[in-house]
Amino acid sequence: MNSSLRKVALVGGSGHLGPSILQALQSDPTTFDVTVISRHSSQALFPPSTKVLRVSDDYPPDEMVSAFRGHDAVVLSLNFAAEFQHHSALVDASIEAGVKRLIPSVWAGRIDVAEAREIFPLAAVKYGVLEYVRRRAVECEGWSWTSVSTGLFSDLCLETNFYGLDPSTHTAKIWGDGTAKFSATTHDSIGLAVAAILKSHPAETKNKDVYISSFDISLNDLLAAYKSATGVSDWTINTGDVDEGIEEAKRVHATSSDVMEKMRAMGLLGLLVGLKEGLGADFTAAGVVDNEMLGVPRGDLEQAVVRALKK
Repeated sequence: MNSSLRKVALVGGSGHLGPSILQALQSDPTTFDVTVISRHSSQALFPPSTKVLRVSDDYPPDEMVSAFRGHDAVVLSLNFAAEFQHHSALVDASIEAGVKRLIPSVWAGRIDVAEAREIFPLAAVKYGVLEYVRRRAVECEGWSWTSVSTGLFSDLCLETNFYGLDPSTHTAKIWGDGTAKFSATTHDSIGLAVAAILKSHPAETKNKDVYISSFDISLNDLLAAYKSATGVSDWTINTGDVDEGIEEAKRVHATSSDVMEKMRAMGLLGLLVGLKEGLGADFTAAGVVDNEMLGVPRGDLEQAVVRALKK
């Protein structure tokens, strides 16, 4: 273990992902000393033993430098609005505070693939975030980063029917022939990966993007898991062409004045970019997956579906 990365500041300890990162770090108290950095206006609740430092809602640079000072690592788990408004300033604050390692708020898919960024605008945003981090690492000796690429957030996608499979009506939208595989990762696995990076693999992951995946799955795999979990084998199947779906979703996102319609189009682009051939969305097939190095186990898809159905 490299004890130099023991003291960790977590920005964004609530929301969808933050609690799982916090739990993974707090589950190893002999290794990690964790402080959650939370905005004054936040109503988030944390486990009773959690050290919480409150800062102003707009993350003022002087406050953030003070909040980060004395920590070995900073983990950023921000929503999209905060990433757009504050991420670069938080990166700079971690550098000024003397932090050794930053895990930026990337948590994405194959943003390194130019065509994926062209299809899915949020991938381009994430790429810009990471490019800034890379530039700062070149300029700042003693400061480093590790980004974590997760593919889709498996838990959230299952709970929101993001994949287009609706267990309440037993209907499914299958794009293409349903066999294209893409990677998705559970929140718990993401937390385990962060802990492993900071505890056991700081050297191997220095200034690198690591890839983790709980599942490398297709829509057909998901449909089979849902059929098994629900006990219903007769589902209504609708089909669609991936390329046509991408073009229509891009048109809607570019022209619609309805906010919810634009958001649905953006979500669909996030799914279809993983189904388009040649973009490396299946981390294992692309040869980039780092689960073994980090000791992050693979998941059981049917069990994950069952858990989602119980929520």
